Amino acid sequence: MNVGLNNICFALLFLCFALHVQSQEIEGVNVMPAYKEVGDSFADPILALNASWISLVTYQYGKYDNKYYPEFGYETKDQKWGETMEGIEQMIVNAKSKGLKVMLKPSVWFPSYGWPGDFKLEKESDWKNWEQEYGNYLVCLAELAEKQEVELFCMSTEMKKTIELRPQFWDRLIEDIRTVYSGKLTYAANWDNFDKIKFWDQLDYIGIDAYFPLSENATPEVDELKKLWNQPFKQIESFQKKYKKKVIFTEYGYRSINHATWRQWEFENLKNLSTANHQAQRNGYQAIFETFWGVDWFAGGFLWNWSPYDEVAGGPNNDEYTPQNKPTEAYIGEWYAK
Repeated sequence: MNVGLNNICFALLFLCFALHVQSQEIEGVNVMPAYKEVGDSFADPILALNASWISLVTYQYGKYDNKYYPEFGYETKDQKWGETMEGIEQMIVNAKSKGLKVMLKPSVWFPSYGWPGDFKLEKESDWKNWEQEYGNYLVCLAELAEKQEVELFCMSTEMKKTIELRPQFWDRLIEDIRTVYSGKLTYAANWDNFDKIKFWDQLDYIGIDAYFPLSENATPEVDELKKLWNQPFKQIESFQKKYKKKVIFTEYGYRSINHATWRQWEFENLKNLSTANHQAQRNGYQAIFETFWGVDWFAGGFLWNWSPYDEVAGGPNNDEYTPQNKPTEAYIGEWYAK
């Protein structure tokens, strides 16, 4: 009888432990592509931040003729070392050797075209060619993710128009990736159209690049931002219930500038907007942490962004997204440690 009770107690404890592990949030960073080879020491500052995951961002570059038709090559002259197959694999190996979990996050960069979400083609033949080449590239990355036991594969990022215009392609792509990759699968939807995507039921997580515009104020207070998060929070919560999938912020974060929590895409390519505003960046992070972290349907996220060259990244005069070597870095580390 005692042996039976002991076995039951052990089983209950194991179940509680398993549920606890599953409920742990993803405390991650989006690591930008390394332009030259780096060793496993790139992970040390990430571990010091108390992060447990990295999202390994890799860009694929489109080539164009006069009609802006992309011809994908897996390696081009524009690619950094961390975007080549060799570099991607080595970065994964390096991160895992330090105990970090990995999400592989391919993105598309169309030089001289603009935001990938606006990309579209006119001719059916061009669409077919593009889908073949792009699909092959993503399956190739999925095979690499399987080989290196990558925990999470984000199959693409902010491809708004192509998803709207070519839904059958994305359904086939998910099937093709599932045949070669056995890990968890998500997609990084832009904040303004995550609720328009129809294939969430085929994925493991709802992924959102969470750049919701909140306050126009130069340095909004945390309480103001939390109130302004109320509407997007309810929108996400309501949508999540439809699919019964946990939500990941595949990207979230703020520049250290005035108006950091407003229309961030309008500032992305602007330099030297003002003196760096670290309080605006910190307040933005605090509001998003206090709104989402700990919510049962929220699985965590990956801050945007993190340089693999920590010693020269960020700093007190830097107004870009990275929190490295800024006051906000210490705050994020404290939160991730909770």
